[in-house]
Amino acid sequence: MAVKAWRYASGQLGLTLVSESFGTYLAFFYLEKLGLSAAFYALARTVYAAWDALNDPLFGHLSDRTKTPWGRRRPWLLLGLPLFLLLYLLVFWVPDWAKSPSVLPYYFALAIVLYETAATVVWTNYGALFPEMFRGLAERASAAALRRGTELFGLILGIALAPVVYAQVGFFGMALLFGGLALFAFLFFLRGVEEDPKAESGLGLLASFRLVFANRAFWVAALVALLFEFGRTVIQTAMAFYAKHSLGLPEAATTFLFAAVFLMALPSVFLWGRLARALGGKRAWRLAHLLMGLAALLLFLPQSLLPALLVGALVGVGFAGVRVTGEVVMAKVIDLDAERTGTRREGAYYSLVGLMGRLSGAMVGMAFALLGPLFGYVSGENPGPNPGLAFRFLISVVPGVAILLAYGLTALFPHEVRE
Repeated sequence: MAVKAWRYASGQLGLTLVSESFGTYLAFFYLEKLGLSAAFYALARTVYAAWDALNDPLFGHLSDRTKTPWGRRRPWLLLGLPLFLLLYLLVFWVPDWAKSPSVLPYYFALAIVLYETAATVVWTNYGALFPEMFRGLAERASAAALRRGTELFGLILGIALAPVVYAQVGFFGMALLFGGLALFAFLFFLRGVEEDPKAESGLGLLASFRLVFANRAFWVAALVALLFEFGRTVIQTAMAFYAKHSLGLPEAATTFLFAAVFLMALPSVFLWGRLARALGGKRAWRLAHLLMGLAALLLFLPQSLLPALLVGALVGVGFAGVRVTGEVVMAKVIDLDAERTGTRREGAYYSLVGLMGRLSGAMVGMAFALLGPLFGYVSGENPGPNPGLAFRFLISVVPGVAILLAYGLTALFPHEVRE
């Protein structure tokens, strides 16, 4: 199991390295460096969220229905991963002709829509492998802890160290470096993909998703995941702005803030794996959301680097807990569905979870759009009268309220997650 888990976790490393550097620094690159307006950024995020509302379920269903000698998920991954890496590079490679104010919005919109399409394919099929490759609470808790440990290593590289990297080689140089590292991780991962040859779904698109939508446990888990994903993405996206405008730190100091979060989260994933086995998945899941929500609210208080680092460490502990326990809870939802329906439709479930995550992207865009009417922030070139308060509010109040609301919803999950 150890080798299988390591190979699977290496896929998480590659996906995290690319996706999180994209998600965290996309706004900073286009708004602060290229002068794209926050209003258009919000509009573009909403457009691709609407496109994802269509393609996420479609790709998930097609994956479940795929029948090849190589399995259901492997062909999609072999096709999707190269496109995923190529389009990631194009997002951060903006030619001179595309930097003009009349062209940049369209280049931005097209680049992120194409990138998100490839991301849908790879994330849906990667996630769908987890319940099939790992069975039972103990095995899943251990594999989830390892997966989230490699995810955190990817976050340290792709987020915490990114400001140092792009300060030296630029954003496209950063994308080349991270894309190359991700390629090696994907090659190691693909050699370890295992699928159950008997697993299949003969259901049509509407019948398959009708069963998913009728599953109360899924709706609770999905809404909780949406609120958490929104909250944590706001924190990550706003961190560079928070460091610059709220704490008055140089751009490179963003590295220290992210390092505090992820270096504390890295050992915490194994603690949460043990807690999930000891307390049960649901109780540990609830506890993690409560801790993360309270820690997010505390980000409003620091006025200098050291207090911000301490609060960031607390955020890291909660973040690790939600990632590990959420994996266990969602796998339980899929197992119960398979027992009830006689089909395994991980693609349908993970595509809808992915859709929730991408809807959170539109919500992040709307959160940024609020900075204009509330605080007068337009862009890096026109930050308004009090950008420090604007990003203090964005990084703490918005995600804190969202994640605490998610904590309240976890009480509605109808199953105890035990062996």
